[in-house]
Amino acid sequence: MKKSIFLGIWLVYSTNTLSQSVTLPSYTSLLTELKDSGVPSVGIGIIEQGKVTKKVVLGDLKEGISADIDAIFDTASIAKSITTMLTLHLVSLGLFDLDEPLFSYWVDPDVSSDPYSKIITARHVLGHTTGFKNWRYLEEDGKLKFNFKPGEKVQYSGEGFEYLKEALSRKFNLPFEILVRKYIFSAYGMTSSHVIWHDSIDGSKIAIAHNTEREPYFFDIEERRKSSAADNFLTTVGDLGSLGISVLKKTGLTNEVYAEMIKPRSKVRKGVAFGLGWLVFEDLENGEYALLNAGSDKGVNAIILLLPKSKRGLIALTNGDGGRKIVMQLIGRSLDVGNEILSRL
Repeated sequence: MKKSIFLGIWLVYSTNTLSQSVTLPSYTSLLTELKDSGVPSVGIGIIEQGKVTKKVVLGDLKEGISADIDAIFDTASIAKSITTMLTLHLVSLGLFDLDEPLFSYWVDPDVSSDPYSKIITARHVLGHTTGFKNWRYLEEDGKLKFNFKPGEKVQYSGEGFEYLKEALSRKFNLPFEILVRKYIFSAYGMTSSHVIWHDSIDGSKIAIAHNTEREPYFFDIEERRKSSAADNFLTTVGDLGSLGISVLKKTGLTNEVYAEMIKPRSKVRKGVAFGLGWLVFEDLENGEYALLNAGSDKGVNAIILLLPKSKRGLIALTNGDGGRKIVMQLIGRSLDVGNEILSRL
């Protein structure tokens, strides 16, 4: 099915004249890749020396509607970065303990009779060592269960983050979205980001997810009226840039908590491990290490990649099933360590 070609090319450059150390492909090349991949739009943010030096949005929100710089993208699991920074911010303030068993505040009814429910902590959640599968529907009976003792090994789990969300909400007697807005969005200047749908969101700015034929998926607002700590995170290039800068500046984190966040602890493969809430790529060739989180869902592919030593970063957001290829190409072509990172993925 033929669709309209990319109507929008929106750019915002910093007035800062810093030498470029993160390089973008040409816009013509990017537009060609969007067309070839069946992806309506891409949003890109470049961080250099701890500042957002470039924001770019190319393409369409959906057929016939051009995307602008304020386009709101679904970034799926990048929600976990928000939950991570919220948790670590609370720990830095002395209001929460990474190693306090969560059962003091919340026990999911599905695991209430399992003794492992007495030992699961926020550290297990952020390190993906809870013992839960990604989602409970993957279990034969559709119920949450521990597949192993928390802390024994790595198993990526969205359920773990939702479990932590419930514990935090009950401990502080506040809805999760209020905690996020108070401690993260307000502190980081993220004015266009959402972990829950509310009717004040301008739906006309949503970059609707599409399949490879550039046919839109249904955007289920009702499903999004419940907050998520692990999925469905809506944000803009600018806001995700603010998140990246805040992480690089350790905003709201003590040095001790930041060191815990970046410490590789849950090995995924050689040179790659989970720290707390982030994938850590150790000992890159240029002496760097990298922090990465990615989001992938139907019609959604997104990444935030940070290089803390040189204060650089790359943000890439797409609204199509073919977006993974574009995101991977941006990593490889934009960063001096991009191909090395890709070789470990």
